[in-house]
Amino acid sequence: MDAVILCAGRGTRLLPLTENRPKPMLPVGGKPILEYIVKKVEDLVDNIYLVVKYRKDVIIDYFRDHPKVKFVEQGELEGTGYALLSAGNYLGDEFLVINGDILFEDDLRGFLPYENAIGLVEVGNPEDFGVVLLDDKGYVVEIEEKPRNPRSNLINGGVYKFQSDILDILEDLEPSERGEIELTDAIRVLIEKRRVKGIRLKGYWKDIGRPWDLLEGNRYILRGIKREIKGEIGRNVVIEGNVVVEEGAVIRHNTVIEGPALIKSGAVVGPLAYIRPYTVLMEDTFVGNSSEIKNSIVMRGTKIPHLSYVGDSIIGENCNLGCNTITANLRFDDRPVKVNIKGKVVESVRKLGVIMGDNVKTGVQVSFMPGVKVGSNSWIGANLLVDRDVESNTFVYKVDEKRVKRL
Repeated sequence: MDAVILCAGRGTRLLPLTENRPKPMLPVGGKPILEYIVKKVEDLVDNIYLVVKYRKDVIIDYFRDHPKVKFVEQGELEGTGYALLSAGNYLGDEFLVINGDILFEDDLRGFLPYENAIGLVEVGNPEDFGVVLLDDKGYVVEIEEKPRNPRSNLINGGVYKFQSDILDILEDLEPSERGEIELTDAIRVLIEKRRVKGIRLKGYWKDIGRPWDLLEGNRYILRGIKREIKGEIGRNVVIEGNVVVEEGAVIRHNTVIEGPALIKSGAVVGPLAYIRPYTVLMEDTFVGNSSEIKNSIVMRGTKIPHLSYVGDSIIGENCNLGCNTITANLRFDDRPVKVNIKGKVVESVRKLGVIMGDNVKTGVQVSFMPGVKVGSNSWIGANLLVDRDVESNTFVYKVDEKRVKRL
């Protein structure tokens, strides 16, 4: 049996984090989302087909040495159904299919006895997903895509087991109103011909669709780590709880780290830095004198040298934050932070800081209001309060008239 992981999409709701990488390659707990999925299936299947398209080079470079992973490029047509169809010539009689942007705990062995099955998750907001209706024996009778009035709180969890006849159905499908070949449309046809078992996924499950979902997934992974200190530790360093400091990381004197937290190889922290719970510092990052990081993901190569605060934020690769850069993360009224997602302002979570792309530079004394997004390759000039999103490749600065008067 084989597995197909659908990882061709860009993830526009996660911009600017996906400007330079596909969504499945966003890091949670120090590794790409896609790596967790590959590890889930590598002992169950003979081959793992990754269907790639947007920034395919990032995925191929990362997994090229995996003995079971093979790459299939999705063609011009869009949609999850066409993504699966792209791998059709390589597949046998039965196979697993998994969305490349989900974190889940289930080991998937419960799918193996069934010819066709779909993973289900019980959620409190089913209207935001594909709602699945079952008969009294647990077989799927209907799938409703984002209904206004859901008749069930069970949703499509993005994990499937199929026989090869799903490919024949996909071949005959017409594009949806969005112009895409949809896998859910094929499943609707399949349930008229075959029995499709609904299997409730056990344990944790999260669809990583928005920036705050990434932070939640990061917290889930970090809750499972065990204390392991292999890096260089300076004088008077305090490390509390489950903290991983990888070999090659340096923690300078008088720094405090509260777990769970992960400090990757090549990272330098301190002196006098404060790393609070649920923080990941990726490879070759630097958090310097009197800077504080809390519940955040700081990606590879980013520097936060001194006197800065980063809370509930995601900072892209190779950023450089000037002295006293501050990320606000809480509204005065304690209501959920509002974020612009694909041109629509939506409520997120109670605490959310800045969402920053790659290669961003800030000057001294820069402050970001909660939920602001900053596109890649942008510069933020000194002494600025950034209270709205900044597009990529933008220089934002303030011109104050300086007056000199002789006494």
